[in-house]
Amino acid sequence: MLYLIGLSGVGKTSIGKKFAKKINLKFVDTDELIENKYQKSIDKIFSEHGEFFFRTIESNILKEIKHIDIVACGGGLPCYNNNMKLINCLGTSIYLKASVNEILKRLKTSLNVRPLILKKTESERKIYMKNCIKKREKFYEKADYIIDTDGLTIDQILTKIYSLPLSF
Repeated sequence: MLYLIGLSGVGKTSIGKKFAKKINLKFVDTDELIENKYQKSIDKIFSEHGEFFFRTIESNILKEIKHIDIVACGGGLPCYNNNMKLINCLGTSIYLKASVNEILKRLKTSLNVRPLILKKTESERKIYMKNCIKKREKFYEKADYIIDTDGLTIDQILTKIYSLPLSF
């Protein structure tokens, strides 16, 4: 299995879907799996049950995924409950890396569905994202491959992925 990891907004889902479609592979997004299983949005799960509950759900979903070729992981998933170690044991991981400014630019159209930045001002979002990168990067950098996505289109990122020695 191929696991796409990185902060919210780096393009894990968009890239994963396009990659899977192009070479006829199965794709899943862990956040979509959680929303379907619990019949609630990620934001609603966060607000009703808190982050600890959500992170436990993420870990369980990760362990339940079977027979899928490409998995887009929620942004925090690799950073909790030894999930990054499990990801690397189960398959190949790619960290899709982007700068704070690039991420915030990409997230502008979906702020209403991003629970951790939903009610923050623009300057608070920037501070939050900087802190998030600082906190999470030590986990993300354990990925098998790192692709800097700043300024790249989905197709350019896919070209970089195609050049990797991946097997399915």
